[in-house]
Amino acid sequence: MKKLKLMLAGAVMSVFAAEAVASMPAAPAPEKPKHYSEWMTRSEMKRQPKSYLLDFSNRPKWSYVMGIELESMLDTYLRYGGDDIKAYCIEYTDTMISPAGEIRRYNLKDYNLDNVRTGHFVTRMYEHFPEAKNLRAMNTLMLQLNDQPRTKEGVYWHKAIYAYQVWLDGIFMGLPYRVLTASMIYAPEQALPIYDDAVDQVKKTYERTLDPATGLNRHAWDENRDMFWSDNETGLSQHCWARAQGWYTMALVELLDALPDDYARRGEVIELLTKTFDNVIKWQDKKTDVWYQVMDSPTRKGNYLESTASSMFAYSLLKAARKGWVGQSYRDAGIKAYRGILKEFIKENPDGTISLTDCCAVAGLGPGMSPSVKAAAPKVKENTRRDGSYDYYLSEPVRDNDAKGIGPFIWASLEMEQLGYDTSMKKK
Repeated sequence: MKKLKLMLAGAVMSVFAAEAVASMPAAPAPEKPKHYSEWMTRSEMKRQPKSYLLDFSNRPKWSYVMGIELESMLDTYLRYGGDDIKAYCIEYTDTMISPAGEIRRYNLKDYNLDNVRTGHFVTRMYEHFPEAKNLRAMNTLMLQLNDQPRTKEGVYWHKAIYAYQVWLDGIFMGLPYRVLTASMIYAPEQALPIYDDAVDQVKKTYERTLDPATGLNRHAWDENRDMFWSDNETGLSQHCWARAQGWYTMALVELLDALPDDYARRGEVIELLTKTFDNVIKWQDKKTDVWYQVMDSPTRKGNYLESTASSMFAYSLLKAARKGWVGQSYRDAGIKAYRGILKEFIKENPDGTISLTDCCAVAGLGPGMSPSVKAAAPKVKENTRRDGSYDYYLSEPVRDNDAKGIGPFIWASLEMEQLGYDTSMKKK
């Protein structure tokens, strides 16, 4: 009987406790972050607590993708603060650059422009947090560019194994770094030829990759016209891949940002950027205000709206307008693009983070070499699947939170925030 009474008492207490809990006011929902730049930065830091393992890596990696994403995080820190963001950025350079300035898993003789891009982040870090080891690494990357193989017209090959090939990707990977760093480590008279060389290269690349029918730039150009992906007469690849056009557009913006204000040829770069913007905007989807993966075939079956390139264009348009290089109509196109990105690609997750969806994971050409240099590296395998065809660009995997999109999205967000917008997308 005593046991029964205790059980009944316990049941009554449980009922009262349940009623008390039910009558308590619900806990307030976590406050929505005010800035998308900080929100995405901290979302990525939560997803991957180690900066050297970004981009879904399982070991420390020296890669342009880390450099792009971390540089955008650095800019977020410089605007809003956050010692944890600063430490996250420093962790990468401390892990990948030894006290002697040696870069982990880097080989200069690969002459791979992708490996130079990470240096842009290192140089930015050196500007704000100078360390001797980082300066030594910066000088190593400059040595690579001093000897980087070139076409007969003087434009960088994309890689040693991509001989005689000019890729829009490579223009972004190499030239902004060289111009930014030249002003820091060379005297003005030594830096001037580097500025001139950069302007020459972006202009020649524009001319060689231009598709007059669309006004867009094809992904790549083969000087020898003997690659399986290139046209026998023009040397061009088959399509304008949106992210390649995004790389080139951001390269022009970064060059203007790094060139001295009194440099005589700035106008040539501004003219080139304006032409590029005019044609990019023509291909902006009228319904969503973002861009398609295969940019020059938006209505073709299977094509999809792609977030990394859309973020690149939004960022470039917004920054160029803020800097006064182009007019306000370009800013308006950038604002529309950014709003489209939020609607089409930004997803709020149950854990309070946000994600950037519909990112093309990777795309390229080759990696086969020109037959004329095949004998020099017989161990490199040809891969005819990466042929630059429409079907090829649609065959590559699509994923969330690719670093190549996260960085430009954060930069675009910082630009919008400078205009006074927050996560409510209303001006403060």
